[in-house]
Amino acid sequence: MNPRDLRLAGSARLRNTAPRRKAFAVLKRLRVRLMCVPILRVACSAAAIGWMLLTASPVHAQPGQQDNPLSWDRNVRGLFSRYCQSCHKEAEPSGGIDLASDTDPRMILNNRDTWEQVQFVLQDGSMPPADARQPSDEQRGWMLGFLAETLEQIDCQTLNDPGPPPLRRLNRVEYDNAILDLTGLDLSLAVETFPPETSSFGFDNVGQPLAMTPVQVEQYHAAARRVVAELIATKEAAPAAYRRIFGPEGPQDQELRAHFQTLSDRAFRRPAQASWVDRLTELYRFSRAADEDHETALGHVVTAILMAPQFLLRVEQNRPDEEEPYPVDDYELASRLSFFLWSRPPDRQLLELAAKEQLRDPEVLRQQTMRMLADPRSKALVQNFFGQWLGLRGVTTHEVDSDVFPEFDDDLRGAMLAEVEALLWEIIREDRPLSELLDSDYSYLNARLAKHYNLPSDGLSETVQRVQLTDRRRGGVLTSAALLLVQSDPNRTNIPRRGNYIADRILGNPAPPPPPDVPQLEAVTDGGNLTLRELFEKHSASPACAGCHERIDPFGFALENYDALGRWREQDAGQAIDPTGRLPDGRELDGPVALKQMLLESPATFTRTLAKNLLIYALGRAPVEADRCVLDALAAAANQQSPRFSEVVWTIVNSRPFLERRNPEY
Repeated sequence: MNPRDLRLAGSARLRNTAPRRKAFAVLKRLRVRLMCVPILRVACSAAAIGWMLLTASPVHAQPGQQDNPLSWDRNVRGLFSRYCQSCHKEAEPSGGIDLASDTDPRMILNNRDTWEQVQFVLQDGSMPPADARQPSDEQRGWMLGFLAETLEQIDCQTLNDPGPPPLRRLNRVEYDNAILDLTGLDLSLAVETFPPETSSFGFDNVGQPLAMTPVQVEQYHAAARRVVAELIATKEAAPAAYRRIFGPEGPQDQELRAHFQTLSDRAFRRPAQASWVDRLTELYRFSRAADEDHETALGHVVTAILMAPQFLLRVEQNRPDEEEPYPVDDYELASRLSFFLWSRPPDRQLLELAAKEQLRDPEVLRQQTMRMLADPRSKALVQNFFGQWLGLRGVTTHEVDSDVFPEFDDDLRGAMLAEVEALLWEIIREDRPLSELLDSDYSYLNARLAKHYNLPSDGLSETVQRVQLTDRRRGGVLTSAALLLVQSDPNRTNIPRRGNYIADRILGNPAPPPPPDVPQLEAVTDGGNLTLRELFEKHSASPACAGCHERIDPFGFALENYDALGRWREQDAGQAIDPTGRLPDGRELDGPVALKQMLLESPATFTRTLAKNLLIYALGRAPVEADRCVLDALAAAANQQSPRFSEVVWTIVNSRPFLERRNPEY
C-alpha cells in the first residue's frame, strides 16, 4: 500500500483507535522535527533530492542524525530486530516474510512490496501479534515514520525507467483473435487445443512465462496447417475468406508479390521487410516448379507467415545505440493499445494512423483510446482483465456439492456469470464510475437468477437484462452470486477465503500464506451444532494464526449471510448469523452494506489496487519502481472522487511505461 495513501486514508484509522492516538501524535511531531534536520533542509532543491535518491536514504545514519529517532542505524533497526525479526528471520520466516535480510534502507527499497505490507500491519495494529512483545506507541510511531520516509523515495520528474521490455508470444486468446482478424475464420484453435498459459502476477499475458518451447513450435506449426486446411475446405461456404488469403488464380509475378506483402503486413502488424517478401516469392516459385498447384503453393506461403516470429511474438525493435529509454514507434504503440484493450491486433484505423505517424499525437491517441473502449471488442477486458483479476474465470469450473445443493445446475451457473459480465461491460462501455464495481443500484438478472436472489422475476426471461435495485445487499461484484460462489467451498462458505479476497483483490494487502502445519477446519470441531463462524473462531484461536485472521476474517464475517451459492440467509446451523466484526484498527463492520460503505470511503486504495493490476495487464510485465508514479497520480485523483474507468485507462496509456521502452541490456 502506498505510504501517501496510508497517510491520507490510514491516518484517520490510526486516530480512531484510542491506544494509538499517542502514536499518531508522536508520528506527527516527528515529521515536523524531521523537517528541521539540516541535511533535509538542504534537500529542498531538486538537485539535492536527485542526489539523495542516488546515494543514500535520508533517514540512514549520517552526521547530524545522532538525535533523529528515525535513523535506521541508531534506532529503527533495533526496533524491528526487537519486535519483528524474532519471527520474520532468515530461518523459516513466519508467513514466508523475511525482514532480517534487509540490513539497510536501500535493501528495504528493493523489497518495497514486502515493507509496504509491514507498514500496513504496523499501521492497523495487527502486528506484532497480540501475544508478542509490543512496541510502545512512541516506538510504533518511529517505525512508521521511518517507513513512510524511506518508501516515499521516488522522484517522478527524474525517474526515467519504463521497465524491461517483455518479449512474449501471443497467448491463446490473442492467437485465436489474430487468426480471426487475418482470415475471417473463428476457429478457436489455441483455446481448444493448446495447453493453458502459466499465470504470472495474476495474468496469462505477462511476458516471462510466454516463452517459446520446441513443443509449442510444433503446436503452432500444426495449427498453421489446420488454418490452411480450413480455408481450403470452406472456400465454397466462405469464398471471401478464401480469396482474402489465396488471392486470384494464376497471378502475375507483380500481383503475387503485392499479395504476399499485404498478407505479411496484416499478419505482422507492421510493414514486412522486402527481403521477407522475396523469400515468400521464392518459396511459392519452388513449390510451383515441383508441380504443385497454386492452392498448395499458397498454403506453404501462408504456413510460413503464420510460423514467423513477427506473427507469433509481440516483437518491438531495439535501438542498440540508445542507452536511455526511447519512444516506441507508432506501429508498436498501435499493437500495445489494441492488445491491451481488445486482446487482438490493431485494426485498419490504428494501422493507418501508425503509417502516417499520427498515433503518437496525444489528442489522436486519446481519441483512439475512447473509440476503442466504446467498441464491442473492448468486451475482451471483461473476460481477460476482470475475469482474471477478480477470479471470475473460476465460475465455469467451480465445483458444487450436489448432495448439499441439488438445485444448482449449469443454467444457474451461466446466469451468475452473465450478471457480472454484463455489469462490468456496462461500466466499460458507458464509462461508469469505478465505485459501481463495489456498489451499484442496478444489476443484470434473468428469471432464474432473480428467483435465486428472492427478487421479483416478473417480465424477466432467460436472457439477463438490466434491473434497478433498491436493496444495497445486492449490486456490485462483491455481493454477486458469481463471486460469492467461487470464494466458497463446494458445500459451505469459506470465511477467511472471502475475507482475504477483499484484503487482496480490493485493498491490495493480502494475508501471507498460512503455516504448513495448520489443521483442517474439521479437526477443530467438537461435533456440536456450531455455526461456521464459531468453527473458524476456534480454528484461528492459535496465536500463530490470530494475527492474520484478525485482518481478514471481519471481511468474511460481513459476507456470511450469503451461502455458498450467494443466496441470502438469516441462520446457520439453526442459529442466527452474526455478521459483525472488528478490524485491528478499531473499525467495526456489520454486514455487507457496512463493508461496501467502508470500501467506498477509501476510493484511493481501491483505485490504486485496480490500476496496479491493470498496468501489469497492459504492459505484460512485473511491476517496477517507475510504475508507482502512474499509481500515485491515480490515487491522488481518486481522493477527490471515484474516477471513471476511462480515466484510469487513459492515465496508463498516456504514461511513460506505456509509451516508451528501453533496450534489454539497460
